[in-house]
Amino acid sequence: MGVNIMLDFEVHGLADEAQAKSVVSALAELIRAEGLQEHEVGLGRSVEDGRHWISGETDHPIGISRFYAWRPHFEAAFRERVHALAPAATAAINWHYPDGD
Repeated sequence: MGVNIMLDFEVHGLADEAQAKSVVSALAELIRAEGLQEHEVGLGRSVEDGRHWISGETDHPIGISRFYAWRPHFEAAFRERVHALAPAATAAINWHYPDGD
């Protein structure tokens, strides 16, 4: 059974621009590997007062089949990719269920 979801995420605690770029690339690769289109999940990096972070979000609901199984898989892969490149970073994903609103 499929579920319509929306998500947003942030990664904080990145050391510098090079680390932020490498994490963005890894997350973009994950998004593609999971069958999501780049136009479905916006992804970018920012810097303010010398602090680098990454954020991303869906603009519209996306349908995910077997979401109950996919969510923990995606969350683990997300964390693994972030921490492989930025061990000190913190990452958070927020899930939204527009059909339940």
